Amino acid sequence: MPVPVIVLNFGHSVLRSLDDYTQAASEIYRHYRQGQNVVAVTSAQGDQTDVLMAEARRIGPDGIAKNLAELIQLGERRSAARLALALERIGAPAFVRQARDLGLKASGPHMDAELVSMNVAQIEKDLKDHDIVVMPGYVAIGENDRPALLGNGGADLSALYVAHRLGAEAILLKDVDGIYSRDPKAHDPNKGNAKRYGELTWDDAKKLAGPLIAPKALDFAAAHKLPFRVGTPGIPVFTRVGDKGPVTSPKPQPKKLRIAMMGLGVVGGGVHRRIAANAERFEIVKIMVRNPEKYIGQGYPKDLLTTEFEDVLADKPDVFIDVSGPIDPALDYCRRALAKGIHIISANKQAIAAGGQNLINLAAQHNVQLLFSSAAGGGMPILEMCLRERGRITRIEALLNGTTNYMLGEITKGRSYEQALKDAQDKGFAEADPSADVGGADAAAKIRLLALLGFGEEIELDDIPRDSIENFALKDKPKGAMKRIATCAVDKSGLSTGLSLKDVSLDNFIAQAEGEEAHAVFTFKDGDQYRIRGKGAGRWPTAEAVMADLYDISAGYIFN
Repeated sequence: MPVPVIVLNFGHSVLRSLDDYTQAASEIYRHYRQGQNVVAVTSAQGDQTDVLMAEARRIGPDGIAKNLAELIQLGERRSAARLALALERIGAPAFVRQARDLGLKASGPHMDAELVSMNVAQIEKDLKDHDIVVMPGYVAIGENDRPALLGNGGADLSALYVAHRLGAEAILLKDVDGIYSRDPKAHDPNKGNAKRYGELTWDDAKKLAGPLIAPKALDFAAAHKLPFRVGTPGIPVFTRVGDKGPVTSPKPQPKKLRIAMMGLGVVGGGVHRRIAANAERFEIVKIMVRNPEKYIGQGYPKDLLTTEFEDVLADKPDVFIDVSGPIDPALDYCRRALAKGIHIISANKQAIAAGGQNLINLAAQHNVQLLFSSAAGGGMPILEMCLRERGRITRIEALLNGTTNYMLGEITKGRSYEQALKDAQDKGFAEADPSADVGGADAAAKIRLLALLGFGEEIELDDIPRDSIENFALKDKPKGAMKRIATCAVDKSGLSTGLSLKDVSLDNFIAQAEGEEAHAVFTFKDGDQYRIRGKGAGRWPTAEAVMADLYDISAGYIFN
């Protein structure tokens, strides 16, 4: 089954600060969890190209400088590295490739070259091995094996060229949500409001989008009849440039959602920070915690904190986020919130697994969303895969607990169980009480979610056989890698599940997960297989899955 590929170009206007790389990583992750492999093409951050040009003018020769491209390319290369680091923090499997690695060649003037070839096989292999490839735009390899630049706005051209060669869709991400009849940020009372277009032909775009999109890129798309979309991160509404148009479209005006949370621990603190960084879209109105004084001492406003669920309901949130631990009272609170028409996002796998199909039905009954991507897999979008492919899946094998995968790796390196556990706790992977992780209850609850979403089966926790790694010590050096593998499979006998400690061959994709990483293999009825990966534990991968769910809910309020 070929995996669809999308090419995302992040223009300099959406990479203005280091915080914007976090937002860009979120945009990539949202596409990745929809089942797409991603090529992310970066422009230099903000005005970095201008800064580097000024440096060159100060110390370089007058006129055309043969070595100028060597300096200017650093802006795009640095930007690609920053984006890859932001993706790594959230557990997305990113891999940086340079123009030379990809055989991206150009001819003509070294400051205004034209792309002529690319090693398609290499980038396809990189996508197969890593799922997400990050590359600098604007840069290619020119004559005499020297760097060549693609001219003004060349990152747009890079993205469209790569999309054309891969037969992929391309989205050019800017600081506006599409193409307008004129700059929508420039207020002119004599001209009225700027018209926004949902569709434009290539010729129309040449007339209207010149300042927004590089003319060379528009010429390339028109010459090759390549459709593409233009938009901004976080808003899934675009202008499509292709063979149809012009068609006007309303300006998206997302409603600012009111958010309540329960839990403010390692993951909850990360979620709070991410939501606070998106204050134009979300407002935190209440956080339910056990001990408000603890968090007041950490700087949280007193009026934001409560111990009572009635206070949460009184603030009329649009969304309730559960990043707490136990089933009770979380499950009861989720039911009550759903009944009041409040959307739910939950990282509480125990509560969601216990609520099962009845909880899903309750959400549907009240026409609200119940989303829980972060309840299984951390940054690995395994539940989305279950939902997309339900009916085709015959077997799932996965690492569902990043904490124990990290600990088993450390024990294999020669550390004791106690040392590995303490290290996992210090890194925020394991709770102070690690029994659910090491004993298997955490992974078993996730197996219940796989069975429910992937196979439509509700199973009991006690019916899942599971190996504990409590006080685990190696008797002999493993031939491969020690992994505790969760299995959920169906055959003529029905559904079978388990959590088994195994010595897995290093050739196995599951065995290649390192540290807190999580890997999964789906097998389908036709014998085809699909592999996904990500980090299975930690503050930022789990927080990112919560944020992706939150943006999915926000998408329903784009024109409010």
